[in-house]
Amino acid sequence: MIMRLLCTVMRLNVLVVILLLSPSLIAQTAPAIYWVQFTDKDHTPYSLSAPEAYLSQRAIERRARQNIPIDSLDLPVDPTYIAQLLAAGQIELLNISKWFNAVTIRSTDTLALDSLGLLPFVHEVRMTMDGKPRPTRFAQKFGTGAKTFQQDYGASFRQIEMMNGHLLHEVGAAKGEGLLIGVLDSGYENADILPGFADLRNRNGIIYTQDMVDPGGNVYANHYHGRSVLSLMAGHVEGKLTGTAPMADYVLIRTENTASEYLVEEDNWVSGAEVCDSIGCDVLNTSLGYTTFDDSTQNHSYADLNGLTSRMTLAADIASRKGMIPVNSAGNSGTLPWHYISVPADAFDILAVGAVGMDRSVADFSSRGPSADGRVKPDVSAVGFGTIGIGIGGENVYGINGTSFASPLVAGLTACLWQLHRDRTSHEIMDAVRRSASRHNTPDDDLGYGIPDFWRAHLLLGGRDITNVTNATAFQVMPVPFTNFLDIEVFAGDATSMDLRIHDVLGRELWSTTTGLEPHTYSRVRIQNDLLTQLRAGTYIVKVQVGDSKLTQRVIKAG
Repeated sequence: MIMRLLCTVMRLNVLVVILLLSPSLIAQTAPAIYWVQFTDKDHTPYSLSAPEAYLSQRAIERRARQNIPIDSLDLPVDPTYIAQLLAAGQIELLNISKWFNAVTIRSTDTLALDSLGLLPFVHEVRMTMDGKPRPTRFAQKFGTGAKTFQQDYGASFRQIEMMNGHLLHEVGAAKGEGLLIGVLDSGYENADILPGFADLRNRNGIIYTQDMVDPGGNVYANHYHGRSVLSLMAGHVEGKLTGTAPMADYVLIRTENTASEYLVEEDNWVSGAEVCDSIGCDVLNTSLGYTTFDDSTQNHSYADLNGLTSRMTLAADIASRKGMIPVNSAGNSGTLPWHYISVPADAFDILAVGAVGMDRSVADFSSRGPSADGRVKPDVSAVGFGTIGIGIGGENVYGINGTSFASPLVAGLTACLWQLHRDRTSHEIMDAVRRSASRHNTPDDDLGYGIPDFWRAHLLLGGRDITNVTNATAFQVMPVPFTNFLDIEVFAGDATSMDLRIHDVLGRELWSTTTGLEPHTYSRVRIQNDLLTQLRAGTYIVKVQVGDSKLTQRVIKAG
């Protein structure tokens, strides 16, 4: 069923203006890769009333859950068009786009290529790669060492705790179970054998792979980058690394050719996103972005970053309309002449992610906003400088740099958040993530809406909105009754510490402590020590002060 789903194409109902190549230009540049868009799908044998022929049951259910109708974008292209195209000569079919009603082909047959524009059902032809290899575009950066915080997470705790993802994992027990994440990247070299992914493999968490660059290729044979990205969501190395969505399932798609940079890679992504849609993915993570190409005539200008120009950007918005949540790195051009985000981070309905360091300050390389039409970009930011993940060799865990590694942190926790609120739409989840972020009321071009707080997003979706709290506030002491620990719920505001005192019912102070806080963050501070364990069953008074906010609350110690 899945293989049949992957062989479908579709027409986009938005006019996309692209360059129409003349037959003479096509002939001069062969061998190369081309994008061919069809005129219509009037005679497709598929029907909107029988979606099970081209969508998985999971994909159909995702639409139904969010009241998304199945429409013409879901229909496969007329297979007769593809057959007639291939019959024109020595033409190799690479990928298919149902959303844009197009195919990507490769050919050295100049006569066949010259004839394509004469076929009555061919709307446009565009060269997307001239076939000249270039050096790899990825360069791994090493970060500084990070201290170990907690046994389960090791040094990776900070990048998760900064967004209160550990509260979803521990308090909400949400680690991505039941969610399907599509990862579109450059390759996942040896992820099928490396020990850092043993847990993922042992539970059969990788449900599908496909190579869009070399159809039929092995995604595990190419490049480290996607593997490092995957490690931040699904990796586990005891005492060193735990990913943000360690119990989610994954679809791994290779769309990026590291040997060159051409527009065809955006088209690969479009087809890959459609594969993820048809299978039924909930969240998409892409740690790729495009601005300039080896063929300068294909380059994007800043004006193109308006959410309406690039096919990849338009496809990201279609993905969200189909009920998925696209998450994408903002880019690493912050110190370069190209200062801004890259395609498809300019999409309207996407979580474009910038990079910060462990101190919450923006990384200098992180691409800046706004979009060309003035929208806030990036959407949110996460640790991308010194991010703890599996590096180049695949065996070691250390700090790696780039918005590439900020994006999967957000994607994984977004899946965990959606796990707790499956009745919500993709747009409601994205909105909650943005509203929970540290600078939501005062966004800027560096961090966008800021660093998201996934616990506050969880509370918001559950009906408790504390996203607008800006002053130091002590909310409550939990649980009641307690046994051997207390959690103190606070928002730090400008405060850097919290004072806590425990009294008996006669007012006698039994214990006090001062705990450091990170300013302008929500925290659930756990107090767990011998005193709380040894206290007799009964009633006690807890006094909390954070800045000018004071809280006095009765608590009960259970027997």
